[in-house]
Amino acid sequence: MNEVTVTFEQVFDVTRNVRRSRVPSTEFGFQAGGMKVQSVLVSGSPRIEAGMTVTALLDRPGDWQSLLGWVDHETGEIASQRPGSHVGGIVAMVLGGFLASHLLGTKPLVATLVLVVSVACLVPSAAGMRKALRARRRLESIRATLARRDPGAGA
Repeated sequence: MNEVTVTFEQVFDVTRNVRRSRVPSTEFGFQAGGMKVQSVLVSGSPRIEAGMTVTALLDRPGDWQSLLGWVDHETGEIASQRPGSHVGGIVAMVLGGFLASHLLGTKPLVATLVLVVSVACLVPSAAGMRKALRARRRLESIRATLARRDPGAGA
């Protein structure tokens, strides 16, 4: 995870939407420091306006398509994916495990297939949840550091 602090000089194409999973997100573009970035997706419906400064966490250096979240310097608001948004794969694993144990005595091949599919759902969900938790903790640490520097920020 890479930290980058940026002040949005211009903001454009702000689109708020709710995806299939009913998780709100905002897509936007911005210009800052001579760079123009389009189609940035941030979780939630945070304040996005020209002149605001954020410290963002990027999964890959310089790649705003890999944005994990940010801290708004003025308000202290954290915009990031909620770890609970990955719970679907864990639920699928639990339900698949129950179904597989039920089928094990009569249809072991089907039980094995159900278990394999359940694990296949679990792995990316667990990885996504772990990444979201790590990002959230790091963003909270950044917010605490900013608050120590400027006690009036976020009030």
